[in-house]
Amino acid sequence: MTTRRIKLVLIFVLAFFVVALISSQKANPYSTLTFGLKRIQEKVFLGIKSDPRSRLDYMSSMLDNRLEELSNSVKDKKYDYVLPSASRYSTLAGEITDSIITNNLTDKIDLIKNQFATHAKILQDLYTIYPKNIDSVEYKYIEDDINYLKLYLDKLNSL
Repeated sequence: MTTRRIKLVLIFVLAFFVVALISSQKANPYSTLTFGLKRIQEKVFLGIKSDPRSRLDYMSSMLDNRLEELSNSVKDKKYDYVLPSASRYSTLAGEITDSIITNNLTDKIDLIKNQFATHAKILQDLYTIYPKNIDSVEYKYIEDDINYLKLYLDKLNSL
């Protein structure tokens, strides 16, 4: 291969990755390939954030994404994805709470408490619309997320 062809191939490969990363931003768990790219991208971006405040801000935006993924799984009737989505959500909410406590980020408490309270209302709405007359019992995991948020709010209120 000539140098020119190698450069052209590299340009196409890079262009493909750029398009894939951009398109993966709003990927849902049931979009297997793009969701995998999204998760890798999130881990890389979180890994390069060394300041606890910027990490917390990024984790907070990721929590909004996790709520959207869970919401889309319910609204699109992709019930097999509710458990992993709910689990990712509650895990991240716990990590956010722990980060505030560990790094003494008391100036971020009100912001996160408001986010948790807003999310709890949305989760309650999801729990309400989730069909209870089907074989799927994943609605219980949404209820668990609501309960976890209450626990995390209690932790933040005690600081």
